[in-house]
Amino acid sequence: MENNHDFIATTMFGLEDILQKELIELNASNIKTGNRCVYFQGDQNLMYRANIKLRTALKILKKIKIFKAKKEAELYKHISRIKWYNLLSDTDTLSVSSTVNSKYFTHSNHVSLVVKDAIVDQFRKKTNKRPSINLKNPNLNIHIHISNNYCTVSLNSSGDSLHKRGYRSSKFHAPINEVLAAGIILMSNWDMQKTLIDPMCGSGTFIIEAGLCAINRAPNIYRKNFGFQNWKDYNHTMFKKIKSEIIKQEISFNGNIKGYDISANAIAITRQHIENMNLNKIVQVSGTDFFQNIGESNSILIFNPPYDKRIKIKENYYKEIGDTLKQKHTNTSAWLISSELEKIKTIGLKPSRKIKLFNGPLECRLLKYELYKGSKKINKSQNG
Repeated sequence: MENNHDFIATTMFGLEDILQKELIELNASNIKTGNRCVYFQGDQNLMYRANIKLRTALKILKKIKIFKAKKEAELYKHISRIKWYNLLSDTDTLSVSSTVNSKYFTHSNHVSLVVKDAIVDQFRKKTNKRPSINLKNPNLNIHIHISNNYCTVSLNSSGDSLHKRGYRSSKFHAPINEVLAAGIILMSNWDMQKTLIDPMCGSGTFIIEAGLCAINRAPNIYRKNFGFQNWKDYNHTMFKKIKSEIIKQEISFNGNIKGYDISANAIAITRQHIENMNLNKIVQVSGTDFFQNIGESNSILIFNPPYDKRIKIKENYYKEIGDTLKQKHTNTSAWLISSELEKIKTIGLKPSRKIKLFNGPLECRLLKYELYKGSKKINKSQNG
């Protein structure tokens, strides 16, 4: 059996526990949550599966070395000791990305440059040739993380961020990241029995991610390229077999997933995205105004109202959302995420859950409202 390797799955703030659960389901070992990441161990097979199946991971990094360094010369020396010629040849391409939180190293771009120089110099000394730099699709994307004087060197097995599922065929602005949307759906504990509705669906991120969950379709099963496919040890036969097995794990779904939006352009784009992921049979979308819709009881609403940062909204907009929820969506759970931390207070409903998340750089709150006809106490009594 192949020896296990150390990996880091990066994610968004607040999704660490959800990602940990996903890794447990993949039978990863030695799982431990960190800040915006989860550490785990596994073999090459697991690394391939993690990239294809994880809904809440942004990148899967394979750790290859950890050391201490306080000076540029120390960083260069330790990087030079890694046998890079086992990982790539002088005709291959590479890129280096760095994240730095240290009093010793203050510029991530400079750290990347030192690492690149150390690798290139190693090849020059050995073969008198050197790998080229390719920022878009390198054979090897090297990730450097420095926390104070601790440096972790990893290989990015994902390539582009895993939130890029491949279904966005237009330049329509997506206000919510696919990984964040999937994380919220998993947090909601949607039981697949109730109708799931996004009443302000925009480009369809929530309903598409819900559709993928509903039929157990891996979010990146249609992705055309992963970073590990450019590695020397890439096993195409294993990868092809894993994809085939994952496709066979898909299930049927007889429930309802619906998306509404007032914008005809948004609806057209959403329909294209749904088609791109072959979800036409289970996800419906229509041009409907949330405030005019008659509502649907016994459902779960998950939505992301417009922010003032991207669309100018009227002063009492969030109050109208609260009024609409109370009047038209009885016996319903509503999950709402917004960065309008002051305006959401005007919704006028008491949330049963309040979770801090980030949508890109924007600090947000994910709020859950339990909507009953009459008082909560009477409703619980009637339900026995």
